[in-house]
Amino acid sequence: MRRLLLAGIVVLLAGCADDGAAIRTLTDGGSAAGSGSAGGSIAGSGSVPADCEPVGDPASADTTVATTLDEWSITAEPDEVPAGTITFDITNAGAEPHELVVVRAANPADLPVANGAVDEATLPDGALIGEVEGFPGGETCSGTFELTAGGYVLFCTIVETEADGTIESHFEEGMVREFTVSS
Repeated sequence: MRRLLLAGIVVLLAGCADDGAAIRTLTDGGSAAGSGSAGGSIAGSGSVPADCEPVGDPASADTTVATTLDEWSITAEPDEVPAGTITFDITNAGAEPHELVVVRAANPADLPVANGAVDEATLPDGALIGEVEGFPGGETCSGTFELTAGGYVLFCTIVETEADGTIESHFEEGMVREFTVSS
């Protein structure tokens, strides 16, 4: 309990740093400690939701993309779809909590990264399309977004502190992939 309280204080202080990074931080075995933002606020209840929190209405989708999150990959089938309302039907096949963030960008290397996470606060206006917040391994969730023709990047930007104190960035571990929307 003392170690979790200390980890929570460290995350709170890190969240108050004005580095502009929006980071989802997990501690000891995958319970979320919150997320920081450029304004220094901490969002979240201190744990990953027990159930997924779907985004949008899957019934409105023109296309559904089967999406799998796992340690340390994201797959999307198909990986190119026509423009319109797209539902990502997401399975977290991993043991750890993961999230899916959708950003309009031509290349993952173009994304601003700070402290191991994509710095959502410094993305160009309109680049952040949306996200399905972190949810536990073994669960499914969905996110429905309106996507116009162009290049997109799908990623998980959770950063966690392992029990031994090492920092693990899901993005830097490879949970990122390009996604194409055609006209």
